[in-house]
Parts: sequence; C-alpha cells; structure tokens
Amino acid sequence: MYRHSSEKYGKEIGPLRIRLVMLQNSIYISIGVGLLTNTVVSSVFDTKNFAKENIITRDVAVVGGGASGTYAAINLRELGTSVVVVEKENVLGGHTNTYTDPTTGITVDYGVQAYLNSTITLDFFAHFNVPVVGYSASPVSIEPADFKTGETVKFNPSEDLKPWAQQLAKYPWLDATWDIPQPVPADLLLPFGEFIVKYNLTNLAYYIYFSASGLSNPLQELTINVMKMVDQAYVDESKGGGLGTANHDNSEIYVKALAELGSSALLSSTVIATSRLVNNSGVRLVVKTPSGCKLIEAKKLLITIPPTLGNMKPFALNVQETNIFSQFTYMGYYTILLNNTGLPSGYEWINANDSSSTYNIPDLPGACQIIETRISGMFYAWYRSPLNMTQQEVEASTIAAIQNLQKAGNYTATTPTVVEYRSHTPFKLRVSAEAISNGFYEELYALQGKRSTWYTGAAMVSHNAGVIWNFTHALLPDLVG
Repeated sequence: MYRHSSEKYGKEIGPLRIRLVMLQNSIYISIGVGLLTNTVVSSVFDTKNFAKENIITRDVAVVGGGASGTYAAINLRELGTSVVVVEKENVLGGHTNTYTDPTTGITVDYGVQAYLNSTITLDFFAHFNVPVVGYSASPVSIEPADFKTGETVKFNPSEDLKPWAQQLAKYPWLDATWDIPQPVPADLLLPFGEFIVKYNLTNLAYYIYFSASGLSNPLQELTINVMKMVDQAYVDESKGGGLGTANHDNSEIYVKALAELGSSALLSSTVIATSRLVNNSGVRLVVKTPSGCKLIEAKKLLITIPPTLGNMKPFALNVQETNIFSQFTYMGYYTILLNNTGLPSGYEWINANDSSSTYNIPDLPGACQIIETRISGMFYAWYRSPLNMTQQEVEASTIAAIQNLQKAGNYTATTPTVVEYRSHTPFKLRVSAEAISNGFYEELYALQGKRSTWYTGAAMVSHNAGVIWNFTHALLPDLVG
C-alpha cells in the first residue's frame, strides 16, 4: 500500500477534510469499479475543493518526463495540443544523467550515452538547436577483471555481431514493436544460454551480455528479451552509426524542453488519485506537488512511466489492467559517479569471471563496468541486479569492487567518494514465456485508447531512446484533437 506520512492532503483538498492518506489505496482500486460511494469519489475531484490556480485544464496529461514523455509533450505542443507533464524527479530526462563539474564546467554523461541516428532523432535535437555528432566511446584500455577479487581475467570474446545480426534479421518487426506474431517463434522463448548453443554463438555470449545494458544473468533470460536490448539499432550503433551531443551534454535537450514547457511541467510531483471513466470522457488527476495538491482535468492521458503494478496503482486500474500490469517483473539498474578511486587514468574495467561454463559472464548483482570520465580522477560505474537494491547496498558493493581492483593492481588504497547516484529501477520490464505465448503483448497493446489512456515508454517498445521516439511519434495522431 502506498502511504504518505503527512496529513496535509486532507486539508488542502478542501472543507470536506478528505484524508487522501487514508483513502488513497481505496481510491486507486475503486474509481470505476464502485467500492467507494459516488459522493466520496466525486468529492476528491470536485473543482470547488481546489483554488483556481491549482486547477490545470489541458488536452493531454503526460505522466513521466523521461525520453518518451518529454518527446510527446514537446511535439504535441507543436501540433497545437495543450499539455501538462507530471514528473517525480526534479529534472526532465529519465535515464539521462549529466554531471557538471562546478570548477571547470566540464560535463559528464553518466546515464544515456548515445542515440539512434534517425530522422526523428535529428529533428528532435534540431528543435532545440542542440548540435549532434557521430558517437564514439572514450579511447581507454579495457581491463577484464573479477570484481569480487580484483584479479585480471584473461579471455578473448568475439565482438563480431554479424552472426547475431543474422538471427535478428529473422524477426524484422522486433526493433519497432512487441506486437509478436502468433504462434510465437519457439527460438524467441528459449533461455538465451540455450539459444547461443543451438546457433553456435557462444563466443559472442560475453559481448552480448555486456552490450545488453541492465540485463542481469542473461543466460537465464528469454532470448527475445536479450534481442530487444541488443537489437539491430544497437548493432548499427556499435559500427559507428550512433549519435552523441557535440557539447557532451545529453541533458541539454531536457533543460531546454523544461524551459519551453514552463509551468506546464510539474517537477517533484506524483499522481495520487485518478478518475478515468469508461466512456472516454476524459480524466482527472490529483497530483501532489511541492506547492500542494493540484487537480488536472484532461481529455486524454499518456502514461510513459514503467507500468509496474506499484507504479500504476494511482491510476484507478480495472480488473483487466490489473491482470496485465501485475505480470511484469523487472531488474535493478544503477549508475554511480565516484571520486578518489585510486585507479589509474586511461582505463575501463569490466567485470568478468574465469569460468568458461558461463562464458566469463559474472554472477550479479554487482558493478559491471567502471569507466574513467572526461573529468580527471573521476570514474563512473554501471551496476546491475536481478532485484531492486538500496542505494546503500549498491554504493557499498561498488566501492568494495574498486578497492579489490586497488589491491590486486597495487594501486593507491583509498575510500572512494560517491559524487552522484541514480537508480534506473524498475528496468527492463518483462513477463514469462507462458505469458508471451498466451498473447500478453497483444493484450497490453489493446489497452491503447481505452479509458482515455495511451501508453508509451521502454516497456512498450525498447530501452533505446530513438526507438521510443519513433513509437511515440506514431501515437501522436491519436492524442491530438
């Protein structure tokens, strides 16, 4: 059950003193299915209980200000549609994380690194006058090591993705959709470990694991989930086809998007109650913001956040929606920026083990790579986990890995300092092979437009921002008007 410690919400809603802190769980479940009386439900959303300045009327309410939500909001405005964006963080951008050194002004992207080279991507950056260039990774020496011991691991995995691309070519639709043909091709539902043996791809196992950002223990993952992470777009980017920002600041478009949206972007804000009627007559959202509760009245709702059951509780789910969203599981994925590491300049360490039976893929949770940044002495680490972890656990584990590298490499012994930490959890939402076979994604896509609600984001198509923008662009005609 979601709870809020403060009692102020009842006072802010109005004279009825409705305590959302007590009613919240009931409201989530009941609006539209009748567990609360119409009087109580209507009171929560009654405009008389909100000051005029706290009522926001728009054509479309967008929940989530990451890549998909920001793209949708900016482009809907260009099409003459009014929007409001609700974002829980204090910035837009989602998995795009950028640090600016306060002394030198040098920026470091420690989240999203590159973008799909497509017309839609180029147009979006051009809208904000943000120059792009061909993406290239920093020129560093890569050192495989067992992060549990710090010891060097000697192995030579193939990085030739041509055989993998040949397998991807069997499923050309996979890049752009989860609309899977029925019956589902059996190979897609094989555990990845079995698939690579079947098609003699074991020499690529480590490289594919490394490329499948955020995936933990991929040998047990369904092949289709691995293919969605290391897709044709990724293959193209690995050959130099990706884009990066000329200013080394992937957050620049989101800073400019926020300026453009102005008061139509509600940051550090969350939806706490929703009314979505079955006759597509619009939606009403009660949103907790730093300045108090606001009421949003919109013709349509676009949900871009990861649709886990926990995230979706405030949206008055019906039985069908609950059955769909409750099937999702997810992984933990984190990024950390560190100083005082004691590690030498010019290197990237990648986590591996010395077991040929697992193709040198390490057991996770754990840091998967530790990389020098453009700022002297500063490194960032990616951390993967099959389950959600606390910030304290992730930071402690990462620092321990660095100290293992220090000891094994005879580097300076230090206690690294965490400069920035970001959680990208819940990451890579997925369902079981049985659910996919039974038409899960067909049912998920069938929710589009029901109860005045549409969906986009990583769970709907891909974790590649450019692919997400393509998918979102195709939804725009349904949201206009």
